[in-house]
Amino acid sequence: MSLRSFKLKSAGALVLLLLLLLSACGTDGNSTGNTGNNSKGKLTVASKLDVESQLLGKMYTLLLQKAGYQITEKAALGNSNIVFQAISSGSIDLYPEFTATGLNKLQVPTTYDPQKDYQAVKDGFDKQYKLSWLDASPLNDGYELCTSKETSQKLGITSLSELQAKVSQLVLTSPSDGTDFVDGLKQVYNITTKSFKSTSTVDYALGFEAVKNDKAQITVCYGTDATVPESGFIFLKDDKNGFPAFNPAPVVRNDIIQKNPDIAATLNPLAPKLTTDVSIQLQQQVAAKKKDGASVSRAVTLVATDFLKQQGLL
Repeated sequence: MSLRSFKLKSAGALVLLLLLLLSACGTDGNSTGNTGNNSKGKLTVASKLDVESQLLGKMYTLLLQKAGYQITEKAALGNSNIVFQAISSGSIDLYPEFTATGLNKLQVPTTYDPQKDYQAVKDGFDKQYKLSWLDASPLNDGYELCTSKETSQKLGITSLSELQAKVSQLVLTSPSDGTDFVDGLKQVYNITTKSFKSTSTVDYALGFEAVKNDKAQITVCYGTDATVPESGFIFLKDDKNGFPAFNPAPVVRNDIIQKNPDIAATLNPLAPKLTTDVSIQLQQQVAAKKKDGASVSRAVTLVATDFLKQQGLL
């Protein structure tokens, strides 16, 4: 909650303002949660710019508040590099990160086994950065190949294995961050960006437009992008796990988790509840509330709160 500057007429108004500030809820560095003598302490929770990360950060906040912590939120703090710098410098205490992003940070290649990749980032972050990974969710916000339902039916493809035989006849579009991951399909499917008839690097949204206009048949998309099914597109099933998994988990500073070991017990029960389908549904709910006039912050708070209550966690 933000308060506009104004002149106070009396000491009583000043007291009221201070009380409001202490109890305020927000996502721009505001403190929320238990502020009394029973508070377990203060924690700062951050998230990245996208709605999915904000939902995860909000859920962490709500669960930790329930456990008795006073939380300062820094939602939509920045991209991966900015948030990582923040936790490395100690200005934040925890945030949601994804396994394949962690591998990239460590410069460790994927094993194409989600559990082995998770263990690699868990061990690597502990040794190199003094950061702890809590339990990861099955939710996979990785890269996918998408096409329209019409094109899927026309070509008779619903999976990457089926795509493999026809790839040389098709045009691919991809955002700049997706091409390396397509090239990584070589190990499992013997597919790279050069396997296609042609490949164009375009803005993410323009890839969908290209497929709709039949200027391309396949585009790179993100695995929890709620607009994919809404736009009449489908995810081609990665039936052999050719793309590395992007499974989210809370990443916490080691000194914080050592001082407050119950953080793990508080957040880990959330992990199995978060699937790819759940993430898509929650993002759709946020979009619907925004359409009804709610701010992103308000929509995320409402959706996260309702979900945790439905799951019996709040």
